[in-house]
Amino acid sequence: MHRRTRTRIAVASTLPTLLAVAACGVLAATGALAWQIPCAGLVALVFQGVVTAVRLRRGSAGGTS
Repeated sequence: MHRRTRTRIAVASTLPTLLAVAACGVLAATGALAWQIPCAGLVALVFQGVVTAVRLRRGSAGGTS
């Protein structure tokens, strides 16, 4: 699998989390939610992207899809 394809899959898999973090950011900006929640969401978003990219790379290293 090409690197560009792996990157697209990793970004697409984080899209729902990104939308949730954005919604939490709006709620935090209005005072309806503590700021720690969107910050923790950003950490989770980065972690999810890295794990997805590593798993995709590991799966393609063995020559299997």
